[in-house]
Amino acid sequence: MAVTRANIETILIRRCGKLLSAAGLDGTTVSGANADLNDGIGSALRTLGYTVASLVSVADSDVSVVADSEIDQLLDLAELRTLESVAGNLDKVTIQSEDQRKQWSDLAARLETTITRMRSRYSALYPAARRFVAPYAGGISRSDKATQEADTDRVGGAFRRDLQEYVAPLGPDGCAP
Repeated sequence: MAVTRANIETILIRRCGKLLSAAGLDGTTVSGANADLNDGIGSALRTLGYTVASLVSVADSDVSVVADSEIDQLLDLAELRTLESVAGNLDKVTIQSEDQRKQWSDLAARLETTITRMRSRYSALYPAARRFVAPYAGGISRSDKATQEADTDRVGGAFRRDLQEYVAPLGPDGCAP
């Protein structure tokens, strides 16, 4: 199946059109010419290893080469980048009242949570998306250690740091015998 730019736009607008509109971006155009979706689609293509002829205008010829097995990855990664663009544009919207300001603040916080969750999920699903998450080399983090130490049901360790140190008993005069 050959995918077109308009197909991708249709799905992206279904997924995040209202958020695009809320941020003052085009959340309705699905004709293959939505300029506000260029960055998301182009970024997804480059992440998957494809090239685009123009950074500012992704064409049908750019997306038609995507393998059928990678279409879901393309859509998911394009959605992620589009949501990042929305988050970046939210603070550029003029807000009139204090209630609206609170709503935008709540929306921005929810959007950041969603983006973080999507990055984690997509990095687990798609090898090409692993660049979105910082590498983890193993070990125990400080927060993990603090959580374990705060656990009241935890059984204490049998070893301690100075277990092998010998301390000579002191005599009645306070000196070692």
